[in-house]
Order: sequence, then C-alpha cells, then structure tokens
Amino acid sequence: MKTSGRWLLVVCCAVLLARPGLAAADVVPARKAKAGKDAVRVEARLVSLGVPATEASACVGSLTATELGFFAGDPARVQNVGGLTATEWLAGGAVLVLLGVIYFAFVSNGN
Repeated sequence: MKTSGRWLLVVCCAVLLARPGLAAADVVPARKAKAGKDAVRVEARLVSLGVPATEASACVGSLTATELGFFAGDPARVQNVGGLTATEWLAGGAVLVLLGVIYFAFVSNGN
C-alpha cells in the first residue's frame, strides 16, 4: 500500500512538473463597484475635514480596497490629525483670553 501511494505521488509530481498550468488558479479581482462606493465615502469625509478635493482623491487612490472598506465602514475613523479644527482654534482662543483675565486680575493688580 505504501509503495502504490509513493508511485501515485511521483506520477502527480511528474505531471505537475511537465504541465504546470494544470495547477494554476484563477485570480479573482476585488469588487470594483464596492471599492468605488467606498472611495467616494472616504473622499467625501476627507473633503469635510478640510482636505482639498484633488489631494483627497490622490490619497484615496493610494489606498487598497481593504483599507477603503475599513475607513468607509465607519467614516469617523478618518480623523484630522495634521491640523486644528475651527472648534479647537476657538477653544484655544478662549483659554488664552481666560489666562489673560486671570493674569491681569491677580498678578497685575498685586503690584
């Protein structure tokens, strides 16, 4: 029994070496329609964060279909980490005004 199994293995290997196309597999491409919808959603999110449309489309073009699916699944995953939003600028200004008031109220009047 062992020798017949070995001969079968030798024959299979010989066939595959002689005709390697027999073992070729089909390559299934990614779903372009879904990736296109995901790309539109991610690009819209980037534009809503203040990224110029041309730069947003270039960034989306460099992502794979898997990455697009990840970010399109929850658009909040795309975050603005390179700059400040308008709300952050306003909050920073309010903190500076508050520090100025505290300084003039306590430090300047103490002299």
